[in-house]
Amino acid sequence: MKLLTRILSLITIVSVSLFFASCGGDGGGGTSTEKVQLKKLTKTWQIVSANLSGGSPADKTPDYVDFTLTLTGTFDSDSNEDFPYDYTTTGRPDLSPWNANGSWGFGSNPKTQIVRDDGLGITYSINSTGQLTLQYMYDGDGFESAKAAEVEGQWTLVLEPAN
Repeated sequence: MKLLTRILSLITIVSVSLFFASCGGDGGGGTSTEKVQLKKLTKTWQIVSANLSGGSPADKTPDYVDFTLTLTGTFDSDSNEDFPYDYTTTGRPDLSPWNANGSWGFGSNPKTQIVRDDGLGITYSINSTGQLTLQYMYDGDGFESAKAAEVEGQWTLVLEPAN
């Protein structure tokens, strides 16, 4: 009976040790949600549609026909930066809530939220066909020569990976 108790105790200790050894941080070998989502997002995206609720007209796609958004970055589990990744845009019209470039990071839910370095929170989703939808409420001045009233409102951008 003593032998059986010792064997069971040894099995328990080994099991607990293995459990805690596999529960570490990213450590380079594991996958975190942020790492997975970063891999999905880091590429050049080209516009499919651009809409501004309350805008006149609401469909801004003709103004964004040449718009691309490039998201870049390398995952670092030890980074404590708020905006460790970069973005660049091309083909921005004068009417644009997007700067030519900047930094971004993930929001409180990396599966659905990113935040630009100017504090703009963006909800995103990637559908089954690979299209990226960005939704955000912009209430600041536009970049370049845009007037605040021309860019303020609820935006929805649909993008697809550039060829």
